[in-house]
Amino acid sequence: MTDSANTSNAAGMAERILIVDDTPANLRLLMHMLGEQGYIVHPATNGELALQFVQTTLPDLILLDIFMPGMDGYELCRLLKADERTRDIPVIFLSSADQAVDKLKAFSSGGVDYVVRPLHVEEVLARIRTHLSLRNLQKKLEERVEARTAELIEANLRLQAENAERRQAEFRIRYMAHYDALTDLPNRVLLQDRIQKAVDYAARNKTQIAVLFVDLDYFKNINDSLGHMVGDSMLQLVARRLQLCLRKHDDVGRLGGDEFVLCLPLMNGRTDAALVAQKVLDALHQPFIINDMEMHVGASIGISLYPDDGADVETLMRAADMAMYCAKESGRSNYQFFTPSLSKSVEQRLDLENRLRHAFARGEFALYYQPQVDMEAGMIFSAEALLRWRQPGREPITCSAFIAIAEETGLIVPLGEWVLREACKQLRVWHDDGFPELHMSVNISPRQFAQSNFIPTVESILVESGVPASALTLEITENLLLQRSEENMMALKHLSGMGIHLSIDDFGTGYSSLAYLQRFPVHTLKVDQSFVRGIGENPNDMALVTAIIAMAQSLHLNVVAEGVENQDQANFLVSRGCLAAQGFYYSKPVPAEDFHELLRAGQDKGLNNRES
Repeated sequence: MTDSANTSNAAGMAERILIVDDTPANLRLLMHMLGEQGYIVHPATNGELALQFVQTTLPDLILLDIFMPGMDGYELCRLLKADERTRDIPVIFLSSADQAVDKLKAFSSGGVDYVVRPLHVEEVLARIRTHLSLRNLQKKLEERVEARTAELIEANLRLQAENAERRQAEFRIRYMAHYDALTDLPNRVLLQDRIQKAVDYAARNKTQIAVLFVDLDYFKNINDSLGHMVGDSMLQLVARRLQLCLRKHDDVGRLGGDEFVLCLPLMNGRTDAALVAQKVLDALHQPFIINDMEMHVGASIGISLYPDDGADVETLMRAADMAMYCAKESGRSNYQFFTPSLSKSVEQRLDLENRLRHAFARGEFALYYQPQVDMEAGMIFSAEALLRWRQPGREPITCSAFIAIAEETGLIVPLGEWVLREACKQLRVWHDDGFPELHMSVNISPRQFAQSNFIPTVESILVESGVPASALTLEITENLLLQRSEENMMALKHLSGMGIHLSIDDFGTGYSSLAYLQRFPVHTLKVDQSFVRGIGENPNDMALVTAIIAMAQSLHLNVVAEGVENQDQANFLVSRGCLAAQGFYYSKPVPAEDFHELLRAGQDKGLNNRES
């Protein structure tokens, strides 16, 4: 005899069988046989009674005679299969007819099995168990499908929400790509594009344009003495006044800091440019009221003309920039047109270039290191190597004062190689001194990256220093990624394949495209300090920082915030999911020996737990 547990369905209940047969003896035999096995058995002597029964009670299996008065078994089976409620109930035909045509007709009407009389008890029971088991498995599968479908619906809803957030973040990033976050003016990328269009139009129509380079006078004094919040408010007010000075078809944009550029189509040559320049000077000469304080700034303006002073955007902007420095040297708060006599400025630039080359040969350069900190643990996990020019008898000069010239002249190539080699050597010293988990970040310039021997040089330096590739992070600019050459892609993939981490420096100040983040093997985004500085003060900066962090998280990228200066900024960043930062709040850039002391101190006490 079969254990009664075998007659239970997935829910542990006894299984229910409906027997449809017009012969009482057959019904008694089957009911006795199945009852002994623990099944719940229901008899029906014809098709009509069977249909009435299933309206109120659904059996787990039906045993069905074929030849019955009135409705035969074939017709009853077809009706059961046509009803959505009963179509999945397995039907086993019982008949003395043993012809193939009878069996085919039974299966065609929806039966799952066919047993020929006289019945053999073990055979009948075995077939019943088999089909009940199949039915239970089918139910489980259906339940799993329903559950999985519900999960997929829920996942799809989440995905739709994430996509909506991503689209919103991408819109913000796309806006950041072309407009200055502080003033809403076109940024350098968009402004240069508009100047190029103006140049093209002037070339076709034999007209002139002017490029005005506007630099605020004494703005740094306000920014340093009254703080960045006041300085940012000043820049916003300046932007509004510059817009009011524009004529139809004029353009204005912000390059960064306190530098603005105007592009003017000229109808009357130099006269038009001079009139607009004077209008700007007059507008900026008026006092600014910020936080109930009256403040004054002026402006020095340099002007270049197309086609007299240049035939392309870069040349025109460089000429206007040189003329602007001439205006500053002429007492500020005035405008100057570019003239060939300004070549003296070029001579001074060449002098700086020569001094830079001599400084490199004399070993006047040094590396300072700024810690990158895990804000939750308060521990240093990496150092960023920063270049300093240590002239005898003078304070170290930051790289911002000379790096542009080094880049333009090509000196950045040997200088950058020296920086990478020295940084890796120093990292090895710290590894051997008990800090084997420490990482090192090194900035790589586009010109340095473009060298054909760049990757072999990196590989050689890693071998020489004994530093694992996984401990090195190379910081690259957004502009480098915008040069979508196959060589760049292959080089970046090669570096990433070596185990080197790739970080985008000052993210948000350039083109900031989601496309290149998905295309290139980038590991980390560094949020530019100009945005971090506005946390707690500027809602736009806070929104942009939040968007950058959210975008990085959606792309599974790490985030490091630059320029963290206080606990409020750190708390905001941590609350948004950015756990890594660097800035004066933790430490200014320091020489290697001082950085070593920071590492030692960090073993005993986290930097973010120190007293402010």
